[in-house]
Amino acid sequence: MVAGLVAGLALAFHWFGWTSIPGNACGGRFSPCPEGTTPTILLAFLCTFAGTGLVSWRVAELTKVRPGKALPAVLVMTGVILALWPGWQAYAWMRGPVLDRAWQAPVDRPGTVKGVGNWALDGAVVRARTDGLTSYDLADGQERWSMDAPVRESACAMSDTVVDGIGVIAFGREDEPCNTVWGVDTASGRRLWERKITGGAGFGPPTDGRVAADSGVAVALEDTAVRGFALRAGVPRWQLDLGDGCSPVVASAAAGRTRVVVECMSGSAFRSLELVSLDTATGTHVRRTALPAESHWEAAMVLSARPFTLWLKEKDDRGTDAVLSFDDRDRLRGSVKVSEREEDLRVAVDAGRGFDARPALRAVVVGDVLVTAVTKPGEDVPGAVSGYRLGGGGRLWHAGAGGPITALTRLTGNRLAVLAGGRISSLDPRTGHLGKGPLIREGADDVAETAQLVPGRDDGWILVNADGTGITPPLLRVGP
Repeated sequence: MVAGLVAGLALAFHWFGWTSIPGNACGGRFSPCPEGTTPTILLAFLCTFAGTGLVSWRVAELTKVRPGKALPAVLVMTGVILALWPGWQAYAWMRGPVLDRAWQAPVDRPGTVKGVGNWALDGAVVRARTDGLTSYDLADGQERWSMDAPVRESACAMSDTVVDGIGVIAFGREDEPCNTVWGVDTASGRRLWERKITGGAGFGPPTDGRVAADSGVAVALEDTAVRGFALRAGVPRWQLDLGDGCSPVVASAAAGRTRVVVECMSGSAFRSLELVSLDTATGTHVRRTALPAESHWEAAMVLSARPFTLWLKEKDDRGTDAVLSFDDRDRLRGSVKVSEREEDLRVAVDAGRGFDARPALRAVVVGDVLVTAVTKPGEDVPGAVSGYRLGGGGRLWHAGAGGPITALTRLTGNRLAVLAGGRISSLDPRTGHLGKGPLIREGADDVAETAQLVPGRDDGWILVNADGTGITPPLLRVGP
């Protein structure tokens, strides 16, 4: 029977080892094998040779005492069957925790659409595509509701938060301003109101930071003004004109305060880049603060509404390219340069590869710490994360992620989750300690290089892809 046990372990290790390989191929930085794959396969061959020798020897010895083939066969098969359970337990211990595909949402149709942003809600994900909105149930991936964009218009901007169950989204025609604003009930998929605004000139949809929601007000950026609408009814509440030659670039609203990055021009010449702060409820102008810029902006992206944190990049190669942090009175607290001698910050995904109306960033602000994906000089794909103190700009810690970083997301309790190298791990933003989380064993091939990571139920995760037309599904749930 002992010989049968060894042979059974060989059978178990061969089965569990070879079937654990995702897509029948793994290894390397981009598609790592589950933790216990290599030792399991080595043990499978070791037990195969040992089991073959033991079975041959014991069968020969047994037939000398009791001639016949029935008893040796029964003993060997009994040993094989008894070995399957301990073989599975040994493999599971060597392998560690893994995540497998639970469900995936149907592919996007028609094939010409693209995801531009998402709202992660309690029990659902609302995914904005160029042609409208769709809500998916996180329990099974089934569609709860969908709504179409206006005729010939595409989704081009959406609020970074949902307030009281209402999200704000804007639409525009091809090569025209983003000037149709909706308030949407995210529970039912009902359009609560629609307003036409004077869309900003000089930008093409989609773009982020053109609309926001806070304190019962929907904020929208016009060509030369900022407007506020009642969040639930859409009734105009206020309008703030920015002055001659000044246009809003990006806005953020939180805790009753709206902050708008404003560029001012004198004809075609650059004049200034400023941070305008106003009361969200009334539109009252609070203060205007000069930003450290002397040329046109190339990138302006809000990384955090509170504390207000802005990534600002000038077109001037020697100009500002840094993450700027401000206090409650809009005073600059500190800055973190995007490119330093040791590493480059990768706070956002390249345009056109991810979500454009509401980007899934690779940077998160937790308290006074900026956590961001980084690359070493000469690298294109981030494979590590670093923490920087926003108040002073110095680096606090650096941690290798074990593979290319696909997504970084904030969880409850100031915890972070990092999807890197096909593994979802927990990250402590205070110390940079990166725990070794479970590997996505089945379903990793359906996660795009740039995706949004959303916590699901029962220790599961939802991966939301921008391109869901067939290469990758729009949503994929993985779980233990």
